[in-house]
Amino acid sequence: MSGQTSEKRRTTPWGRVLLVAVVALLVAGTGIVLIPRDSATPPPVPFSETARARALEDTLQLRGSAGALSSAAGQGAAQPALQDAVTLLTTQARALLVPSEVTPSASAPPAGAADTTTRAAFVAALSASGTQRLADANEADGGMARLLAAVGSAQVLGAEKLAGAWQLPVPNDAAASKTKMPAVTPSTAPCPSVSPTPEPTSATTDAALAATVRTHQEAVYAYQVALKRLDTAAAGTAAKGLATHELLLQQGAALTRANCGDIPASEAGYRLPGQFAQDPAAALAALESSALPVLGDLVALSTGETRAWAVDGLLAAARRSQTWGADVPALPGLTLDAGELPPLPTPDSATGTVTTTSGSTPSPAG
Repeated sequence: MSGQTSEKRRTTPWGRVLLVAVVALLVAGTGIVLIPRDSATPPPVPFSETARARALEDTLQLRGSAGALSSAAGQGAAQPALQDAVTLLTTQARALLVPSEVTPSASAPPAGAADTTTRAAFVAALSASGTQRLADANEADGGMARLLAAVGSAQVLGAEKLAGAWQLPVPNDAAASKTKMPAVTPSTAPCPSVSPTPEPTSATTDAALAATVRTHQEAVYAYQVALKRLDTAAAGTAAKGLATHELLLQQGAALTRANCGDIPASEAGYRLPGQFAQDPAAALAALESSALPVLGDLVALSTGETRAWAVDGLLAAARRSQTWGADVPALPGLTLDAGELPPLPTPDSATGTVTTTSGSTPSPAG
């Protein structure tokens, strides 16, 4: 009797085989693979965030070095240039800051900076930081690319300005950027037979390229008029500016065609500001400065070769505006109110607590 019971309870081997086969088919059909979740592996940090964090770190270190040099210089002739550098780097650091980075060490200068920082080392570090920001702008996401390009352009030009004021050699990376011209190759990809004309206010690559082409068209006309009104020395600078804008206009048109966009038709003449007759140099400075936000838009809205051309163009336009006597802002290509930027955290040397500052000079501790 017991033998019969054990036979009834015994599972048929073919039943097990069938069950395993059905499960295997389900797994193969749905592509489901059960893998234990590794909760200890953090998600990858986006490049734009990494580039922003590096830019903030470098800018804060440079700010600390500028403050140390300023303290060592006292009331000497170098003080105005150093104060300008501190103001520049403070504004840029505030623009690069995010709320989660309010830490006591965020704005403290490196230990011993007052003893080790020299003018030559500071100029070289400022130029190298700016060059790195420009390189990162080519790879970052739109809005961050624009910010990095603005920071980089101002830092490179700030290094050049300090080198001139202190009679130091211009850093190699800054000097090389003066003649950097991107090569524009014709596109072999087919374009639609009808390319819609972008709205002037639309946020697209086509619209940004069209706006940039129009700035160069206007600049060519303005420089042609200015050549007849400037003295001999200034006319030579204007002639170089005219040739540069003619080349940039050709490159902008080629990029527009490569992006399957419509090239804006040039006008027979452009309305020039009233000051053009009395002070053409100041008018050219204003003209070059007005192109910075347009190029900033193109940096943010483009990629690849067009982005690289826009980043180089932003630096070059800021340099031309400076050549004509304009003050280059801390963030060329961006339109913002510095008073709306978050303040920098600074450590209180007496209490060790964190306070914030939005001023142009670092606190005694930072």
